Amino acid sequence: MDREIGLMLFYSCQAILLGLALLLIARQNGKFSNYSILYVFVWTVSVIAIRLKYGVDQVNFYSSDQQTQLEMYERLLTNGLLFSPQQFVADRYLIIVPVRIFDMFGIEPILATKFLQAVCLLLLYRVCVKFLEQNNLRVRLYHAIFFVGPLFIFLSTLGLRDLEIALATTYFFLGQNTYLKQFSLLVLLPLRPHLAVSLGFGWLSIKIFKKFNFKRIYFVLTLVTFFAFTIGGYGFIIGRNIRDGNAIVAPQIFDQDPWWRFFSNLVGLQFLAFDDRTVNLSVINLLSLRLIFVDSFLIPICFVITLLSQKLEFSLNRIQVFLSFTFFLGLAAQTDFNSTRQNLPFLSTMGVLALLGLAKRGESRIHKSLENSLAKP
Repeated sequence: MDREIGLMLFYSCQAILLGLALLLIARQNGKFSNYSILYVFVWTVSVIAIRLKYGVDQVNFYSSDQQTQLEMYERLLTNGLLFSPQQFVADRYLIIVPVRIFDMFGIEPILATKFLQAVCLLLLYRVCVKFLEQNNLRVRLYHAIFFVGPLFIFLSTLGLRDLEIALATTYFFLGQNTYLKQFSLLVLLPLRPHLAVSLGFGWLSIKIFKKFNFKRIYFVLTLVTFFAFTIGGYGFIIGRNIRDGNAIVAPQIFDQDPWWRFFSNLVGLQFLAFDDRTVNLSVINLLSLRLIFVDSFLIPICFVITLLSQKLEFSLNRIQVFLSFTFFLGLAAQTDFNSTRQNLPFLSTMGVLALLGLAKRGESRIHKSLENSLAKP
């Protein structure tokens, strides 16, 4: 008992020190944003609370992927650093090697993984705020729900890789530096190869899209949506064949189930497309969780609304994100897995573009109302 209390105190001290380090990272131009201060406090308290409640079994809290990454880390300790491309990807060296460096300074591996996620969330916040401010939107605290809301905060308290992936994806869409955008794509290749391919597909598609002036934009958008989803489905089959040597068979494209999954993802309710063998919680419980993680459905719904308003600024950006997302869903529809975690990389960009669209739409309505009132005798 005394040993466990000692370990808990040691873990808590480490968490507090890392929380202070996060504050230093969050500081910009000698100032702290309200969001950063609140986030660091919530993160520090949460990682301590999770350790207090679950003890060493915290690696099994919410996602077994935490345990998987810990096993990868233990293999690194046992086998050393193996200079093999296959090992680099399979054992997530981009995540595990930095954790090893923290461990050399006495930081517990699972806590180091959570810290790296927290750093990525703060950088993600910075990328999104910079993009919004460059487009003349003064960022308020409540705006954060569109790009670093409750879902992101919760996942940053776990020993996963989601925030690293989300940061790289968001910078690819919103970043200004071309070389860093290319670097972001290279980071994604070993962490989630099919996501990197999806981003490449969206980028190439919008390059072609720009060369034409479509009069019936919604009809064209419907066609390219079907095309992107279909190519994504075939991409999964071909990728699986390259990786595992499986026979190439036609993907499920023209069935009802894949398209039901597609549309459910557009409103953040993808769990409705699965039965109780895939999802353990009841529909009522899952809907209740959506009230906590409101960004999981608020962002995609607002994004789709602004996507369909082609008169708004950044329409091509939204189409690029949408086509990448559709291609990605075409891949996911061929598997038994499709969760909000899988869609997380797209959510920040969707939220930022939706927020700009809603703000511009509000401004145009105010101006129109003002013009109408001035036009009256």
